[in-house]
Amino acid sequence: MTQMSPDAVPSRHPLAADPLPALRRLRTAAPRVFGQLHALLLTSGLALHSPNFALLLRLASSSVPSLSHRLQLLLCSPLPPTAFLANSLLLAHLPSALPLYSLLFLASPPLLRPNEFTYPALLRASPPRTALALATHSLKFLGAGAASRDRVLGAALLDAFARCGRIASCRRVFDRIVQPDLPAWNALLTAYARRARGSCCAREAAEVLELFARMVSSTVPPNEITLVAVIGACGELGALGHGLWAHAYALRRRLTVNCYVATALVEMYTRCGKMDLAEQVFAGVTDMDTRCYNAMLQGLAFHGHGRAALALFDRMCAEGFSVDSVTVLAVMCACAHAGLIDEGRWLFDRMEMQFGVTPRIEHYGCMVDILGRAGQLDVAEKLIRGMDFPPNTAMYRSLIRACGIHGKLELGERTIKELMRLEPEHSGNYVLLSNFYARMRLWEDAKKVRKEMKAMGIDKSPGSSVLDIDGVLHEFLMGDKTHPASREIYAMVQEIEVRLKECGYRPSTTAMLFNVEEEDKVDALSYHSERLAIAFALIASSPGAPIRIIKNLRVCSDCHESTKFVSQVYGREIIMRDRTRFHHFRDGHCSCGDFW
Repeated sequence: MTQMSPDAVPSRHPLAADPLPALRRLRTAAPRVFGQLHALLLTSGLALHSPNFALLLRLASSSVPSLSHRLQLLLCSPLPPTAFLANSLLLAHLPSALPLYSLLFLASPPLLRPNEFTYPALLRASPPRTALALATHSLKFLGAGAASRDRVLGAALLDAFARCGRIASCRRVFDRIVQPDLPAWNALLTAYARRARGSCCAREAAEVLELFARMVSSTVPPNEITLVAVIGACGELGALGHGLWAHAYALRRRLTVNCYVATALVEMYTRCGKMDLAEQVFAGVTDMDTRCYNAMLQGLAFHGHGRAALALFDRMCAEGFSVDSVTVLAVMCACAHAGLIDEGRWLFDRMEMQFGVTPRIEHYGCMVDILGRAGQLDVAEKLIRGMDFPPNTAMYRSLIRACGIHGKLELGERTIKELMRLEPEHSGNYVLLSNFYARMRLWEDAKKVRKEMKAMGIDKSPGSSVLDIDGVLHEFLMGDKTHPASREIYAMVQEIEVRLKECGYRPSTTAMLFNVEEEDKVDALSYHSERLAIAFALIASSPGAPIRIIKNLRVCSDCHESTKFVSQVYGREIIMRDRTRFHHFRDGHCSCGDFW
């Protein structure tokens, strides 16, 4: 009988003919089978080709239990270790490849040097903090120009910096790309849109629209991801004209209006004060999901349509869509804004038992707001003290406002101490305290708070209002005189004041807490940003056209009252979005019922 060499593989072995199909097909293998494949690659000479050995390294992630053994497999290969083989091993270990990355590239001295193929998949698979560190490594090892040379790496870096909120870094990477492709544009637009939404910053939202205009003028056609970012920015700015154009663009270019685009459109139209268009989009969604329902519920809540929100919630449950924490919070907020105390309490009490949603601090905060509006402040305080987690500042602010409205001085002062312990330097807290003391007519205490602000160098956040007229956005600050039509605007402000007084309007100066004369307080109220915006709208818009204003702060009580008079005297519908909700002023009345 002929003696067989121990290295020979029997010709009848199922893997002997060609092990490569098995390597390409298998996603996992028992250690014995993996060992056979490894041996066949070595004895047949196939392991001398990098793509073949890379297939074996991919399979090693599920077949070789020890990370050190997998690393030895690479280092002891018949080929010299290369970045290509190392990248193959890394890709097989996603999303937990960071320890292996450190062993391969960060050892002292490093075993290998990374290349432009090392980072894209790693960046996308890593959480934000890890992605930021990897992005920094890529710039260190590959240089700042690598993103411009490799589009895939550039898009991955943009995405990493965007998820970390590093807008400046994101923009620097983008500006180095000579001809940005669609993923690069989308990553940058999404970064700005996410930042605008998180910080309620008009500057980032306006930047999205400017970038989109550049993109449209280039040779890169937008897709659905682009539209979601652009439509979201329109909603933040209240730029209804731009939003309508983006919607029409999607339909004209036959882009797919899937549930993601539809949700963005619903959010945009509700944030621009066009609930009829939001409802029209919502009714046409064919691939409905919980997120789209949540967007519509939040819009109804924002506009104070509590009964409609409850009806939609019932329909959502009846159709079998899952209820999450966002759903419950939206319906509770709708109850709060509409004064539906019993309905809000019913949902809060049953959210965990009936809907499987564990109450979070946001739900407790909304319940405190509901109780505060109903004047049940002792119950609200008891709820705060009985929580399993510490209260947040938003909860305390809500309770303080309610104390001011209902005249609860002792509870208000107790809550003030807790608020200042958590945020001793927040400018909004000092303004809130001043207003609280002014409502209680404790003028010396109000003056003392203002003096403390001045001594500590704390400035009040400036109020700003954005107005959309014929697709052009106009921004006004309090006392602003930078607008080209400033002279006409201030003349119109004076005319409005005269006409409103003839109709019985009397300015309320209790919220003006500076040590100034009463006449000066009235003048200061007249130049609040929303009044300048209304004055310009009366000059520049068509007679009878609705006036849409986006304000970054809560509207003050006197501006709210004067806007009701303007809507009656000038016959205009005024839709104002402040920091907490929408106000629809029509014929001398507001949709909020004077409680916001």
